[in-house]
Amino acid sequence: MSNKRRKSIPQKSKVRAELQKEIQSVCPFCDSEDVGHFEIHHIDEDPSNNLIANLLLVCPSCHSRITKKDIKMIEVINKKETLLEKIEKVEFISVNVDSDNCSWLPMESIPNAFEAVNLKSLFPIFNFSFINQSNKTILLTSIFVKTKKLPIGLSGPNVPLPNILRPLIKYKVKMPNDGKSTNVVLLEEIEIPRGRAFKFQVELYSESMEKFKPPFNKYVLFFEFGFNNGFQIKVPKILLNTQEDYDELVYYGLG
Repeated sequence: MSNKRRKSIPQKSKVRAELQKEIQSVCPFCDSEDVGHFEIHHIDEDPSNNLIANLLLVCPSCHSRITKKDIKMIEVINKKETLLEKIEKVEFISVNVDSDNCSWLPMESIPNAFEAVNLKSLFPIFNFSFINQSNKTILLTSIFVKTKKLPIGLSGPNVPLPNILRPLIKYKVKMPNDGKSTNVVLLEEIEIPRGRAFKFQVELYSESMEKFKPPFNKYVLFFEFGFNNGFQIKVPKILLNTQEDYDELVYYGLG
């Protein structure tokens, strides 16, 4: 540990906001989303080095593991580099539903939350929009999804293009069971030229539409998308038939 004196982080609130965006509000070493209690870690363990490239926002538990060397410095460095690559190469824009072809509509004032409201297909069809910020063409190669069913009894910006961004393709992915995950390697990959926004659809299905039927079937979904240049990008969790992720005792995230 460095003996250098700790200095206050200039514009700490702004720096913290940037670091939170970098990790997409999820601890980079576990699944905690309690961002209000996250702590800023100095990667080189020099408390006077407040360059943002030397800072990483982590949950208190993982911060303790880093301090105890349970998480090694090289792991922290690699994690920071991976996060920077994600930000520079692919930017998540938004997720919404294809309400013309399924039963789902967005819940008012609740980000990424949807509810079944009519008699069309109960299999949700999501529109995911991204921008390829890299300097070369990339391929979307895989879709990872994990599901958490909530217990019974409890209760994004537009794509900056002047034209209408239409879905390039629709992928059908079978919904995994509670706490399980599925990773689909795509046979039909999307080719995205550099600097372009792109949109595609994912229809989540199961053996029966009853699995999605409200009011008792409430889910939290976790999506992660893989690209040919060796990295994945997580998107914010999606809520189905619920306004909040209230089950804090058992939490299933992406590992």
